[in-house]
Amino acid sequence: MANASASSPMNPHFFQPLLPGFQSYLNIPMAFYSKHIKGTTDEGNANAGDKAVVKLRSDASDLTWEVKMDGRRLTQGWQEFTTSHDLRVGDIVIFRHDGDLLFHVTTFGPSCCEIQYDDVFHKSSDSDLAMNQETREAVSPSDKSCFVARVTPTNLRKDSLFLPRGFSRSNGLTNRECEIILLNEYEKPWTASLIYYKTTGDVYIRTGWRRFCRENRKRVNGLLTFKLVQAGTKPVLQLCSSMHNRDCLRTSSSRSQERFLTLTLTPYSLTKSKLCLPGKFVWLNGIENARKITLVDRYGVKRTTSLRPDNNYGAMRMGKEWREFCEANGVKAGESFTLELIKEEEEEEEDTAATHLLKFCTKA
Repeated sequence: MANASASSPMNPHFFQPLLPGFQSYLNIPMAFYSKHIKGTTDEGNANAGDKAVVKLRSDASDLTWEVKMDGRRLTQGWQEFTTSHDLRVGDIVIFRHDGDLLFHVTTFGPSCCEIQYDDVFHKSSDSDLAMNQETREAVSPSDKSCFVARVTPTNLRKDSLFLPRGFSRSNGLTNRECEIILLNEYEKPWTASLIYYKTTGDVYIRTGWRRFCRENRKRVNGLLTFKLVQAGTKPVLQLCSSMHNRDCLRTSSSRSQERFLTLTLTPYSLTKSKLCLPGKFVWLNGIENARKITLVDRYGVKRTTSLRPDNNYGAMRMGKEWREFCEANGVKAGESFTLELIKEEEEEEEDTAATHLLKFCTKA
């Protein structure tokens, strides 16, 4: 189907990050609604008491979803669109208004990379959607060797894990039924079964998934990244450690580029006394378990501050010392600055502890 650019200047756009509870409804921004929708012919022709209907399209398929609009709120039909597109908290959706209450929707993951869908895309049954939402491709379209799985009560009860269709097709796992080996981080093997369903084209890991989770103490809601390390007659999936996870999730950036982070001191940061390290930066540099970090200003002065999880997307919130750090570096509201993450080894009495430093580099 035709794929008009999501950034085309010919059509107005708005975007929304998906927050907890997004499946119930989505609000159209007031400024966009007032300028481009309110008072339009289609909306004005809705019968009294009736809700206007918007149509949603995407590059995932040729299907059109009809969603009722109650004022600025997208309601009935919106949940079906979100589940069909496997949308989750932290994703971003961009709406391009093509006129007559028709919107083209482009979806992005938390890493700000566009979500890639299978070539064949259809409306799924409720049971399919429930299972399919447990897994997702973990990387860019150029690398299909990894996927992320969530441990859920359903897949533990059914002893069954759905494999993303793009992952299965790219790695030759369709039209096959065989044994599959699951390795933990230490390369200890567990044997499971690979099952292919011809009617849906879906591939599952069966009879072995539950045991793997139980014996590796993987709890409900835990996120596990797997990498296919051998395709062959007996495929092998390895559970990634933190370092391997960073390898799986890496796109084209190099390790040196991953050490650098540019932040903007916004009025919101100052008002809420909140400055965070983005989840992707935290994950790629392996500091998701750190609970403190040292800030080094342009004069070499060190300030140790706390780190604590800020949201479900992996962001880490720094303690109050960041304010003094910004003042020492002359950073004011609205200005951006670049930091470099440095891992420093310090000898202690019995062992070696890793201390992470964030060093001020430059101000934009």
